[in-house]
Amino acid sequence: MNNPASGQPLSDVPMFFIIGRPRSGTTMLRMLFEAHPHVIIPPESPFIISLYKNYGKIIFWDDVVIQSFTNDLMKQRYFDKWLISAEDLKAHLLKIKGECTFQAMVKQVCLAYKSVYDKQQIHLIGDKNPYYSLYIRRIHRLFPEAKIIHLTRDYRDNYLSLTNVNFEVPIVPLVVYRWKFAWRLASTLRKQHPGLVYALRYEDLAANPEPEFGKLCDFLGIDFDPSVMNFYEKKSEVEKAYAGSGEIGVIHKSLLNPISTSRMNLWKTEMSPKQIRTADMVAGKTGRLAGYEPEFPGFSFGVWVKTLPMQVYGWLMYRLLLLGDYLPYQMRNTLGRFLGIFLKVYWKFNQRKVKPLK
Repeated sequence: MNNPASGQPLSDVPMFFIIGRPRSGTTMLRMLFEAHPHVIIPPESPFIISLYKNYGKIIFWDDVVIQSFTNDLMKQRYFDKWLISAEDLKAHLLKIKGECTFQAMVKQVCLAYKSVYDKQQIHLIGDKNPYYSLYIRRIHRLFPEAKIIHLTRDYRDNYLSLTNVNFEVPIVPLVVYRWKFAWRLASTLRKQHPGLVYALRYEDLAANPEPEFGKLCDFLGIDFDPSVMNFYEKKSEVEKAYAGSGEIGVIHKSLLNPISTSRMNLWKTEMSPKQIRTADMVAGKTGRLAGYEPEFPGFSFGVWVKTLPMQVYGWLMYRLLLLGDYLPYQMRNTLGRFLGIFLKVYWKFNQRKVKPLK
C-alpha cells in the first residue's frame, strides 16, 4: 500500500499531531509545518475521533465502504476548509481500497489535501486539532508510534483570546479549568512517553520562532527548512483559496502575518484584577508547572468558593464526554441536557460579572 505522493509504503510515512487548547497558537504552528516542503498537514477536522467508532475496526475497504466513509467525512466539522469535492476525495481514497487499516485510511485522507505551498516527497503527515486535547490518550492508543507536540499558552491570554471568537462561553473559571484539565492530560502522557510528547509554550515559539521550530524538526526527524519562516508570503494565494469562507478574516485574521510577540501578556492590561485573581486561583499549581507565575499567589477561600460551580461543571462535562462511548444513550442525553441548563442559568446570573463576547 503506497503513498501516491512518493511511491513509498504508507506505513513508512509517520504521523504527528499538534495538540493544544483553542487559541494557543496551534494554527500558527501548523502554518510553519504546512510551508515545509516535506510535510502535509491539512486544516483541522476532528474526524479521527468521530469516525473511529464506525470505521475503526474495518480491515477491508471496498467501494461501498469508501463511499460511506467519504459521505461521512464531508459532514465532519471544518472539513469544508479542505476545499475538496466529494468526488475527488472518493477517487483519492479508492487508490488504496482493499485490505487497509483505519490508520492507513486516515493518512490517505490527509494526503488528499491540496496545499497552496509547493510540496516535494512527503516525509511526514500532520494533524492539528485542539479538540484532541481532551482525547490525547485515545489518539496515542490509535497511533502509538505518532509523536505529539503539545502547545500551551498562558491561561490568562488564552481566556482573553477565546473572548474574541465564539468557541466557548467566556466564563473565567470554566475556561481556565478546561486549560488546566487539558494541560494535565498532556503532562501525564508526556511523563509516560517522554520520547513521544514534546511540550512547547506559545510564548517561546512567538519569541524565538526559528530556533524553536528547528527543535521541533529535530524531534520529528526531519530537516529544518528556513524557508518556512516566510510562510506569510503565500498570503494572497491563501486568501484567494478561502475567499468567502470567513475562515481567515474572522478566526485567524493575523494568521498570515510574520510571527510576533504582540499577543503576549495582554491579560496584564485587558483583564480586571478580579478576573486575574479568579484565573490564578483556578490554575493553581498547574499554572506554575506550565511556566506561568500567578499575579495573585496564595489561597483565597472566598474566591475558591465562587469558582467551585464552574470547576465542578467542567469536571462533570469532561467526564461525560470521555465516557460518551460507554454510557447508555438516554443517560448521556439526560446528563448533557442537565449540564447545558446549568450552564445557561449560571451564565445568565453572572452575565454582568464577566467580559462579554466581542
